[in-house]
Amino acid sequence: MADAERRAQIAERVQQRRRELLDRPDISQRMRKLSESSGRHPKGPMKRKRSTTLTLLLGAGAVMAMLLCVATAAMVLAGNLWVQAQLGDPTVTVQNYYSALGQQNYQTAYSYLSKRAQSKTSEAHFADTYSSLDSVDGIIQQHIVTSSKVASDSATIKVTLVRRGREMAQTQTLQLVKDSGDWRIDAITQGPDVPVPTITP
Repeated sequence: MADAERRAQIAERVQQRRRELLDRPDISQRMRKLSESSGRHPKGPMKRKRSTTLTLLLGAGAVMAMLLCVATAAMVLAGNLWVQAQLGDPTVTVQNYYSALGQQNYQTAYSYLSKRAQSKTSEAHFADTYSSLDSVDGIIQQHIVTSSKVASDSATIKVTLVRRGREMAQTQTLQLVKDSGDWRIDAITQGPDVPVPTITP
């Protein structure tokens, strides 16, 4: 019972002291300031100042990413230009044609003929003809472009052809035309045999 009275008296004194403090404006202001600066009850979210180093790193990363994009675009453009240059050169078509024949890849070689040339011979007949030539004269060992004359839609290219089983080289003249934008072989004329050219290292 005594404890209950004592607690009541202490509670009464605390309430009285609080009322006295609230009546004093200077104490109230101080209490408000303490309350506002208290870490337990912050007035609002604290704004974190961004580090200067972090900002510089982010900026450098953005610049590097942009430079990488520009370099990639330049490489793609250069690659496309190279491919277009290759497709725009009839000599490349001739080289690819004889390389395919040298590997006895008759299907690929046939694909370098123009539509008009393909209409004159089937792929099977083309393969049989060159397979027979390879059996009799030996496979193509070397092909050398000796001259080329190129116009806007046509080209004439002369080639010296060396076969493994022949003592003499063959000369051939190829007529090329633009077919769907690409150079294709339209006709091949056999020329005279010539001595096998000396291969210089």
